[in-house]
Amino acid sequence: MVDDRVIDIIKALGLEGLLRTPGREIDHGLITALVERWRPETHTFHMPHGEVTITLQDVEVLLGLPVDGDAVTGSTQKEWENVCDEYLGFRPTNEDHLERAGQRILIKRLLEQVAHPLPPNAEDDEVHRYARCYILALLGDTIFMDKSGDRVHLMWVQQLEDLRNPRRYSWGSACLAWLYRQLCRASDKKASQIGGCLLLVQYWAWARFPFLCPAVERGPPVGAYGPLVRGPLSLKWVWVPNKKNRPAQVFRDRYREQIALMLPNQVVWQPYEDEYENLPPWCVAGRAMWTAIVPLVCFHLVEKHTPDRVVRQFGMIQEIPRDVNTDPVLHGIDLRGKMGVDWMRRHAMYLTDWGHRLQRRCEAVLGDMPLQHEYFDWFTRITRRFIDIPGARFILMIEGYVRMMRRHLVGTEEHNDIINVLEAVHEIGRVRPREPEAPNEEAATPAAAPTQRPSTTESPSTSTAPAGRCSRPPVATPQVVPTLDRSPSTAHPSLSPTIPSPTPHPSVSPTIPSPTSHPSPTPTIPLATPHESPSPTIPPPTPHESPSPTIPPPTPHACPGSDIRPPTPRISTGPPHVQPEQPVGLAAAAEGRPKRISKAPPCGTGGHKHGHNAGPEASDEGHARPPPYYMRKRKVLKKLLKDDAISKARINTEVSNLFLLKNIFVKMGFKLQVVGSRHNPRPEA
Repeated sequence: MVDDRVIDIIKALGLEGLLRTPGREIDHGLITALVERWRPETHTFHMPHGEVTITLQDVEVLLGLPVDGDAVTGSTQKEWENVCDEYLGFRPTNEDHLERAGQRILIKRLLEQVAHPLPPNAEDDEVHRYARCYILALLGDTIFMDKSGDRVHLMWVQQLEDLRNPRRYSWGSACLAWLYRQLCRASDKKASQIGGCLLLVQYWAWARFPFLCPAVERGPPVGAYGPLVRGPLSLKWVWVPNKKNRPAQVFRDRYREQIALMLPNQVVWQPYEDEYENLPPWCVAGRAMWTAIVPLVCFHLVEKHTPDRVVRQFGMIQEIPRDVNTDPVLHGIDLRGKMGVDWMRRHAMYLTDWGHRLQRRCEAVLGDMPLQHEYFDWFTRITRRFIDIPGARFILMIEGYVRMMRRHLVGTEEHNDIINVLEAVHEIGRVRPREPEAPNEEAATPAAAPTQRPSTTESPSTSTAPAGRCSRPPVATPQVVPTLDRSPSTAHPSLSPTIPSPTPHPSVSPTIPSPTSHPSPTPTIPLATPHESPSPTIPPPTPHESPSPTIPPPTPHACPGSDIRPPTPRISTGPPHVQPEQPVGLAAAAEGRPKRISKAPPCGTGGHKHGHNAGPEASDEGHARPPPYYMRKRKVLKKLLKDDAISKARINTEVSNLFLLKNIFVKMGFKLQVVGSRHNPRPEA
């Protein structure tokens, strides 16, 4: 348990949100699919229906970090060994740069300092050194992760020097600046790793695009207890399951497809409006500066906060934004080779702009975006529409069918045929279980309810599935049945498919209206759970003969893209702390630091590799083994390649030896012939 004196210091610094934020496994496929749409020039994601980004609002609401306060900056003109000795209570042994490498220290060494509890009669200086080690490890494990995965920079100690009367820093702006820089670097096709607070990216994606969030399979355990704790909004997804042993490349391509084909009503532009009343005051304290157009300063980093490009996230009408003046020199500054720089003087101009943040808020007209707004045409011209070749073919095919459909009158045979084709294409990839011939009455008993799993076509949410939702017994052999995708926000009075008037759609990708409402698709692999199939349905194809539904391997393409993964999965179970108060239904967090893995997991946007010798079947949990069928196939293939390589090596060695002997004999014979021809010429016949 964390000492109450340390918790009081954390609250005084404004870092209580990190103490409450639940940790979890990072969805590497989702992170990669989002990084592929990141634009370093504007610090926004280019989605099919416009620009979106992570703002100061998301940082404060999801993580509870303060965004209003002094900029997190200082100087790197320090003797870091003396800093460790004075403020952390130990002097690191720098043998082979194991504990301290330059300006960074090993997080494991900090955890050793807080492994034992504080004595009850500890003095203030001892408590403060203990708290600094704990907080520094907490920062390095959550919001300031770098690509090393096991080290944290010592420059953050400057903000922890005075713990008796700590200053109020804007930790949220520093976290966002750090994340912006990491996303910009990872968007390069040559990048192979990514740092930053990826937990924030994942929670943000689940809040803005709920169809990307896995469905909750089970809720709190029976008999869970604990006082109700008000924390950041990230607690909303605490029971979302972690998917382990997932083929990362397959899920990356699946996320690509779902993002490219998302409908306009699947984007939640204001997901926090109904949550403000349930959040603690420190999660909405900086509401006045959420829309400030200011530079985000964090020591050497200066990244621009551009909420004027995403005012729809604040309930406003988005106009065509102004061009962003990107300074490539400023955007490329890092800490390499800068051992002694006073960043407060170096970035004094940007710190002045940050001081006037309340006067730099963007303003726009409140309201909903009209469908024929000029912004959509502008965005279609300037955006990068296609990420990979299969997605480009798919979108172009749909657009061609939509143009053909508008040439025919509604109700004609040609018009209906095109509608059927578009609906069938829109439902490709949905796995549905085969309906049993006769329902089983025993399956609807309450005793069987805990074993039921929600349908994959239900809307992803954080609530548990109602008991008795599925009343039919499991079916061993599922089949692929394309069914109509129902939209929850667009209700139609009849079941017959209808298409609105032929008005050009303003979004980037065309949308296909469905006859009735449907839940948004989820990125999880549909399970073979029986449930009632909605009507109307398209005639099912021939059922698969395989005993379980599988996803085919991804189609290779020419565009760069692989799976971005954080350096280490250390944030899977949260920072190295145990919360003193546990929310209702939450299991107590384990003490100590989450288990590390021996080597970095697969990561990177470059298509040149899929991880560091981890194989394409990369797991979300470090050492978790892939499925048996994959291991067997991989072992057999590896053995064949190894035997082939050994045979080729032996043949090459023998051939090399023969050529070597031949060259020796040839050279010797040539020399003898020359000597004999020069000094002992043959007599003429």
